[in-house]
This record gives sequence, C-alpha cells and structure tokens, in this order.
Amino acid sequence: MKVLLLIHCQQARGQEIFASQLGKELLNHGDEVIVVSLYPGSFTLPFLGEIRCLDLSSARSAWNPKNWRRFYSLIKEFSPDIIQANGGDTLKFLALTARFFSLKSKLIFNNGGVMGFYLKSSFQEKLNTFFLRQMDALVSVSKFSQADLNQYSDSKIPHQVIPIAVKISEVNYSLEEELTWVHIGGFTPEKNHQGLIQLLQDGIKIGLNGNLYLIGDGPLKSKIIEEVGSKDLGERIRFLGSLNNPWDNLPGKSVLILPSLIEGMPGVIAEALCLGIPVIAYRVGGVAELEEEFPSVLGIPPNHSQAFIQAMLDVQENYGFYSKRAQQMKEKAKVYFSMSRAARNFLNLYQSL
Repeated sequence: MKVLLLIHCQQARGQEIFASQLGKELLNHGDEVIVVSLYPGSFTLPFLGEIRCLDLSSARSAWNPKNWRRFYSLIKEFSPDIIQANGGDTLKFLALTARFFSLKSKLIFNNGGVMGFYLKSSFQEKLNTFFLRQMDALVSVSKFSQADLNQYSDSKIPHQVIPIAVKISEVNYSLEEELTWVHIGGFTPEKNHQGLIQLLQDGIKIGLNGNLYLIGDGPLKSKIIEEVGSKDLGERIRFLGSLNNPWDNLPGKSVLILPSLIEGMPGVIAEALCLGIPVIAYRVGGVAELEEEFPSVLGIPPNHSQAFIQAMLDVQENYGFYSKRAQQMKEKAKVYFSMSRAARNFLNLYQSL
C-alpha cells in the first residue's frame, strides 16, 4: 500500500511526531510511505523515509490554486492509495486540492485535537464542515475529540477513534534529587503557559519547591520569557527549547504538569506514563479518558488553580508514593500506547476503504 502523510510543518509538535512515527512503522510493515510538509521547518522528525516540503510561505498561500496544482503533481507522481491529513492547515489544503482536482486516492483526516476550540464563527464552522465532507474517513484521537468533530462532519463518513501512540525508549535520568516540574509543549494559547507561570508563583508562596523546565518553542515564547523576567522567576524556570529527546537527562525526580485549556489526547502524558513519571493535568478533552484508564494521572477540574497547586504540593510531599504508582502503570501504558497497535488500526482502516 502507498501512503502519503500530509503534515503542517517539520516541528516538535504531537501531530507531526505521531505522523512521522506512524510512517516509520508503516515502512517497517512493507508499505511505501512519504511525508509531505506544507511549511518549512528545521526540527528533525523521527521518519527515516522521504520528507518533501511544499514550502508554503503563509496561511494565505494555502489558498493559492498554484500550490494545489503543485501538490496534485506530487500526488500524480507518487500515486498513493491513501492521503492522510494530520492537523494544522492540512485538512483545508487537502480538501481544496481534492475539490479542484480529480484524486483517485482515499482521503483521511486524522484529528488529534479539538476542532471546536478554534472555530469562532458560524462561517468557520460551515467552512470546516465543507472540508470534512471531502474526506472518505475520519480518525479521532479520543472519544472527546470524536464527539466534537461529529458536530461538523457528515454522519455517513466513517469515523473511528484510534488513541494516541508513542514510541519512546527508557531514558537515563541524572542523579539530582531535587524535584523538577516539567512542561513539554508548544508556546501557543491552548497550552496556557501564562497560567502555568501563575501556578508556580502562587505555589512558591505556600512552600512549593523545585525548578520548572519548559521544553518547546512557539509564537508566544518571547512573551512568556518576558513575563518570567517581570515576575523575578528567572532562577526557578529554565527554557530548554525544542529537543529531539526531551525526556533524556531530566532529573530523576520529575513530574509532568499540564494545565492546558484544551487537549485531544496529549502525547506527552502518554510518554510520561510509559516512563513511569507522575502526571498532573487539567481534566480537559481526552485527559479525562486517560485518567480513567490510568489512575496515576492526577486530573484536576479545569481552571481550579488552587486544586492544581494543592496537587503539586501533595506530590512534592509524597513523591515516593506517586512515583511508585506511576511505575506500576508503565507496562500497561507501553501496550496501550504501542505504535504497532496504532499502525495496525490505521492499516485496517485503509484496507476497509
């Protein structure tokens, strides 16, 4: 089978990393796979095959018919059985290309987020409904994401849930004994870095210890750096940028904290579970489903900052207990989030179309 995986950009984001790892798994299965990126990027994605870039310059360029034609030429050259759009502008770009050119490939949208969070008008809702109608099948990362997408999609289009999958090896932790709070995610509004900084500042006032590591890049990073400076938190917060292996060399006593405003099903939580690292997160989107499956995830009601801080203090005071409970979930997590399992599910879907 020939599969074309369309991604937004070569960046350290969950959708791109998952698509790359899925492509790698499909290659190992014997399928032909290429990854096509709409926008240029410098992050090294974990895909050993060919990554082509259409070099779009802006969101407006995704509406340019000349770029649809360039993509169509690439499609004709590769002749894929499946074209799968994976987040960002990929649904829009694939749908518009399909509308104006005759594509023989089956089209799939892999929905790793919560579309409704980003749609601010009835026009945007109708436009995305139009895009979704061009697809032959839909995949959502969680039941929450599926229910959200169903508001805008045609019920006749097959739509199934395939949970997030990750491929991560054991890591070598440093021997530091000081507790470290870790956040991995792009500097975008939904990741709520401002709220995270406020949680740390308020927690410090009532006895919260340890440093905060912020791993990732994004449009709001400079603003957050400035805010950290204004709050005199520079000695407690470290900006590490985008890392190919973010879990490597973290202190042995680490806790993932994720106060996001919305999530489909966070890959970083899956990675933490596979490594036996305690997790504290707002119970938004698919996080509730992960908490139900893995009790070691401490889910906090959305926007309840005091409850989030109290959970951090509780983990700080009883780290041994929470670490042991997280370690007990490791083997189950490795099976649940297996990339080979996800690849089988996607292949079954491809073959059914």
